[in-house]
Amino acid sequence: MDDEEARQGGVEVKGYAIRRSPRALVSIPVVIKGTDKHGYSFEEDTHTFQVSKYGACIFSIHELEENSMLQLRLKSSEHWSNLRVVWISRENETMGHVGIEFVQSTNFFGVSFQGDDWA
Repeated sequence: MDDEEARQGGVEVKGYAIRRSPRALVSIPVVIKGTDKHGYSFEEDTHTFQVSKYGACIFSIHELEENSMLQLRLKSSEHWSNLRVVWISRENETMGHVGIEFVQSTNFFGVSFQGDDWA
């Protein structure tokens, strides 16, 4: 079943999630900075696990909170972009995967998806 069939048919399929944009499984070196849930400022070198038009999944050793704001840049650039933490999956008490969403969507990572309009 493709996305169009799932949307039109209204059938729920267990384990199937309709996404608002495609994801690319790609590791891109990035730097994030922000304030952790204890109020401490940080800057951390990390990388993406997947990216989309709207954001990315990264790994962080810092304790972050959902809806907190971060800044992110490619390690190869000095241009920062603002992002919001949308979900957190902890591997233990302090580190884990973090879903982040761009405040304004752009082709920040330079990944092209067929038929995508970045406006």
